[in-house]
Amino acid sequence: MMSLKQYEQLKFRLAEIIRLASAIDYEHDKGSEQRWRDVLARLAEDRFNVVVAGRFNRGKSTLMNALFGMDRLPTGIMPLTSVITTVRYGTSERVLLDYEGNRLRGEASLSQLTEYVTEKGNPGNQKHIRSAEIQLPAEILRRGFYFVDTPGLGSAIFENTETTERFIPEIDVLILVSGYESPLTEDEIRFLHKASSSVRAVFVVLNKQDTVAPELRGDVLTYAEQVVEEVLNGQARRPFSLSARQALAAKQANDIEALRTSGLLDFEQELVNFLTAQKSELFLDSMCDRVLVELNASNWTGLDEAKNELLALRQQVHVNVDAEGTVKPVSLPSSARTEAPSAPVVGAVGWRPQRRLQTSSVCEVCARVFKKLLEFLRHYQYELSTRPEVQKRHAENGGFCALHTWHYEQISSPHGVCTSYPALLTRLAENLRGAAQHKATASGLDQAVPKAHCPACEVRWKAEDDAVQTLMTRRSKSESLERMSLSPLCLPHLRLILARNTDEELSRYLLECEADLLERTAEDMQRYAIRHDALRRALTSAEERNSYLQGLQMLVGHKAVNAIFVVRDIL
Repeated sequence: MMSLKQYEQLKFRLAEIIRLASAIDYEHDKGSEQRWRDVLARLAEDRFNVVVAGRFNRGKSTLMNALFGMDRLPTGIMPLTSVITTVRYGTSERVLLDYEGNRLRGEASLSQLTEYVTEKGNPGNQKHIRSAEIQLPAEILRRGFYFVDTPGLGSAIFENTETTERFIPEIDVLILVSGYESPLTEDEIRFLHKASSSVRAVFVVLNKQDTVAPELRGDVLTYAEQVVEEVLNGQARRPFSLSARQALAAKQANDIEALRTSGLLDFEQELVNFLTAQKSELFLDSMCDRVLVELNASNWTGLDEAKNELLALRQQVHVNVDAEGTVKPVSLPSSARTEAPSAPVVGAVGWRPQRRLQTSSVCEVCARVFKKLLEFLRHYQYELSTRPEVQKRHAENGGFCALHTWHYEQISSPHGVCTSYPALLTRLAENLRGAAQHKATASGLDQAVPKAHCPACEVRWKAEDDAVQTLMTRRSKSESLERMSLSPLCLPHLRLILARNTDEELSRYLLECEADLLERTAEDMQRYAIRHDALRRALTSAEERNSYLQGLQMLVGHKAVNAIFVVRDIL
């Protein structure tokens, strides 16, 4: 069974096949461009709805918070209004609101969410909210999964149940959350009946296991399993027993043993395995179908390479293709679909004790160097333009190096340069005249214009040394590497740190973090490219839009340190 990362890599390969075919097809048929763009748009809009339903106060929102590893969705004993709340990936946290009869979207902060989606803040949905979309930087959401928190079933507000039932056709995977205090009530069973005929998979969760002694859980689980088996006609997975409250606390504390005890890892493992299998078998299979139709319709000789690539890709999504090009999906073994793993695998959705990686910030060494350089140049350029002794010393040292000459120009004024540099230019003119009289050669020029002893370079080297020492100090004070706060390091400064570091564990950790961030940035670049080509740029996150700068910065360092800069670039 492929992982989520493997799934995305196959999707990126399919995008390359589409681009190749589109370019070849366009050479023969200019009208083919829109057809291929439509295909790419479908790939870019990759979405999978995971709906969480159940009676109010079952812990639906707490379970979602636990899956995301962050306490962001509102929880409490009061039922929600009849508002569908969708959670999707976003670089920063925000809430978008859709109003009934209005195409314009409103925006709110997460702290204001309860004013729109709870009965207390929006009684009877007086504000006419049709749906709310929450964007969170949760890893599981990066892979195209949309989690949907529905109004509670069986509440006193009839519209809540009605709204949830109307959403059934949009469900790809249903997570029905029940509880030990009253497992699988009549309204939950009725909803399960309605949903079972149209959704692709159903997961039943018995929440709040921490409220029942371990020896008493067996009878409740057996009852729930019998009910689910009867309702789903023998196609049921076993119900999962867990405590969402304990799982959320364990993730926030980076406590893997407490997370195992909470029961969430078992559930997470099977849920993600199923979601991955569904995406690979259903979405990629249908996309391969679509691309093959377009390839066969065009049938240019140059498209043979694209067809061969497509057939090779199909082998990796468990699809057989016969000699005539007919597609026959290969189903996963029933055990892979229905049986729980013998042991939970940590990191099923990319979770592990969380590294404090700032995925969209500047290399911390670059940032420190720039700050010190800017402070120095601001002070130095004033002294250079007003004090003759500083001008003389600057001339004797040969000025700045080439890079810092232009850095100086960026923060100085034409008047400042004109008052600062005559001494240097005059000194160089005298040296050149002397070279002309005694040694008019390239070596004479080198003697007349020696390499500058750049004061800004000294500031830079000192700032880099200090930044490396700061990182080492932070390591010595940290309880564990996983809890260290770490920005993306550019490769030049990572090399500098490793050269001066004697802590092998830290070196290994830094290399692993850098590999994770480079790979993540590459994925963001590929997602952006697909959505850009498909004219679906509105779907891109801020990380994806900035990935081109992030990638270049990690390779060579920030341009404000290693190239001519504009002051605002790094502030």
